[in-house]
Amino acid sequence: MPRAPRGKRVDDAHTGSFIVVGRAPKGQAAPYFDRSRSVWVAPWTKPDGKTGRPTGRTRSLAEASRDRHIAAAAETAKFAPLAEGFHEGTTIGELSRWWLDNVARHRVRGTTWTTYDKQLRLVGAHLGDVPVRKLRIEQVTSFVAKVVAAGSAARACNVRVLLVQVMDEAVNLGLAEENVVKKVRPPRVPKVKRLTLAPADVRRLLDATDERFAAAVALCYVQGWRVSEALGLAWQELDLDGGTVHVRRGSTYADRMGMVLGPTKTARTAGRQLLGPTVVELLGKHQVRQAAWREAAGHGWPEVVYEAEHLDLVFTNPVGGPVLRQHVDRAIRKAASQIGFDPSQFGTHDGRRSVVTNLYVSGVFELEDVARFVGHANVSTTKGYVQTEGERPVIVSQKALELLDPARG
Repeated sequence: MPRAPRGKRVDDAHTGSFIVVGRAPKGQAAPYFDRSRSVWVAPWTKPDGKTGRPTGRTRSLAEASRDRHIAAAAETAKFAPLAEGFHEGTTIGELSRWWLDNVARHRVRGTTWTTYDKQLRLVGAHLGDVPVRKLRIEQVTSFVAKVVAAGSAARACNVRVLLVQVMDEAVNLGLAEENVVKKVRPPRVPKVKRLTLAPADVRRLLDATDERFAAAVALCYVQGWRVSEALGLAWQELDLDGGTVHVRRGSTYADRMGMVLGPTKTARTAGRQLLGPTVVELLGKHQVRQAAWREAAGHGWPEVVYEAEHLDLVFTNPVGGPVLRQHVDRAIRKAASQIGFDPSQFGTHDGRRSVVTNLYVSGVFELEDVARFVGHANVSTTKGYVQTEGERPVIVSQKALELLDPARG
């Protein structure tokens, strides 16, 4: 069978159309054979106007080399206008660091930023040297699998979600054409049932808690507060006689900075709330105790200023310094051990979980009401806090039948 002529028109007898075979890409010179070197040369015009001359032992090899040069130049051109020091070889590690310092730092609280930093260090240890534009699905899948194998499916899930955010920014910046991390399936996180305390057991826990922390523990286990909201509370926001409080801020720990005042985790948390009698009583006792500390410290009592406002924080140590979340955690575990519970199952956030579960199990409140009480922005978050339905199905059935059964009407 005769060879089709290169660069010539070849007609298709069936369709009446034609193609041109062996034609060089538009704007490029045709390949030629260099007899002096016994190689084929496939010239192409570089972006700077100069001529490149890839070679090959055969014409097809020379053309393939030319095509690779053209494709590489086109890919490089995508990154030519990038700012902030980005380039076609920018790595996952470099982008993650930039994202932390320039995006995440201004969107999340200090403690959340610290968590992101730790998670992205883990990413960097496995994928940090991979160029952003060359990240592949199988690389991310393998990384996620390694984190799961290390014993934490929940951490693997969180790290994957964080990496999705970083790669979304890569797409926005033009460093990647698509977010391949979104194509990686998240690991299945087994649901762990956690211990919750009934109101009677909460009373026992408070009675056994170190008096310095009892009021803070009550805010967590009776009011359902986050411990950050308790530690950010100032006396100016409290009306103990009226049993009310105006939640305005939180106090969280940031690496190399210590406890830092900032906004509440969600906007729904902030605002006026009612306080239970137990909480009011414990806060009153704490106020008397702190007044004695302040008098003993004299002028050494530190001054706290937040957003140009002088604050008298409710929870301090005897010399006026801030109380760490770990101090409250330790007090809870010690008290739990004293009343016969496994201390490893207790912490500040277990109080919030207990409040949500107790309110829902009562059958009096729907999840939307419970979410509103504890300040969750999303009802699905509240649902995740419910550890048991208790007698709620029976209570709901009884109420339903009272309304629906004609005989009972």
